Amino acid sequence: MAEWRQVAKVCALGDGHISTKEVDILREVILADGSANKSELSFLQEIKAEAKTAVQALDVLIEDCEKVAK
Repeated sequence: MAEWRQVAKVCALGDGHISTKEVDILREVILADGSANKSELSFLQEIKAEAKTAVQALDVLIEDCEKVAK
């Protein structure tokens, strides 16, 4: 079975660009419990580094996750 990070990365980076819709989905899933753990924050930073382009909303999501990280 595939690891969640690999599956999510393929979905987010399929076209090389992280869109607003993708960030909205990530925000809903990651912050569903009102916090983010180190693994989730690391994942966001990883996909940002690997993306060819990304909307500014991804930076905002990363900042929000840093504020509430456990």
